[in-house]
Amino acid sequence: MYIEHDPAPRVVVRLKGTTPAAARFLDAGVAVVPVDFVTGAAHTQGELRALIDARLPALKQALPGLQGSFTDARSGEVVLDVVGDSARSAALQAKASTLLGVPARLRVLPAPLLPQVRGSGRIDGGNCTGAFVVQRTGTTTTGLLSAGHCPNTNSSYADVNGTAAALTYQAESYNASNDAQWYTTSTSNQPMFYASSTALRTLTGRRTQASTAVGNNVCHYGSTTGYSCGDVIATDYQPTAYTCNGQTCAATYIALGPPATGTGLACAGGDSGGPWFISTVAAGIHSAGASSGTGIGSCQLAIYTSTDRISTLGLQLLYGP
Repeated sequence: MYIEHDPAPRVVVRLKGTTPAAARFLDAGVAVVPVDFVTGAAHTQGELRALIDARLPALKQALPGLQGSFTDARSGEVVLDVVGDSARSAALQAKASTLLGVPARLRVLPAPLLPQVRGSGRIDGGNCTGAFVVQRTGTTTTGLLSAGHCPNTNSSYADVNGTAAALTYQAESYNASNDAQWYTTSTSNQPMFYASSTALRTLTGRRTQASTAVGNNVCHYGSTTGYSCGDVIATDYQPTAYTCNGQTCAATYIALGPPATGTGLACAGGDSGGPWFISTVAAGIHSAGASSGTGIGSCQLAIYTSTDRISTLGLQLLYGP
């Protein structure tokens, strides 16, 4: 499934097989959006992911610069992100398609995909960014959410408005599927986050991974790059450029690329742990990116952990009135 915005908004659902399905209409509150069904897909998303999982060791050997993979909801191809000489991509693409037995497409990234350690506020002198305020389920204890690959030690916090606090590390969920951790703080915590260095917003809800679709526009804030937005290109991204706390990363991350419209996407070291959001709705925690610099438009790929995965830590987001 994916979302199109031009020439008019619509949801497109690709179906395996040839049995036709009539279009439907979705009441989105502010508009009625058509849902169109396109038949003829050779494989389901699950079938493609199973092929990737089965052939991943061979793909890593054939593509030394492999950074990650996902299934393209629009075309039904397997997409493989690589770094290296783009002139070799045609031969490598043919090799990857042969290994998988399905059409594969290579995307050449300008820089490696890396965890971007350094949210709305700097953690540990700028090594990471704070995301959202959370509450331990069933209690009144609140704290600050960030990325699991950030230092799991007591740290310091400096808000963009100059407020400082001591952070006491509580727990992390850093494994193949999740990249999140949280701290309690030495100050009172409010259900707010910075969308930029000046725009303070009250958190009102969350977007789950299941309700995220290719084509969604999502924004983020990082203590290094500030505010920028990107378009979702995959909801099943699997990083392969690094391990997830010593484990092979799972295909559970949401990936974004440069937006179809707007000024461009930015991500860099120090943004890890920062908030991804849609207006005042939480979407995720920044995990990694592939970027040639810190400026707007320099980030080709960013990935985040969906906030619904913080339930493994016994946490829930803290919402405002």
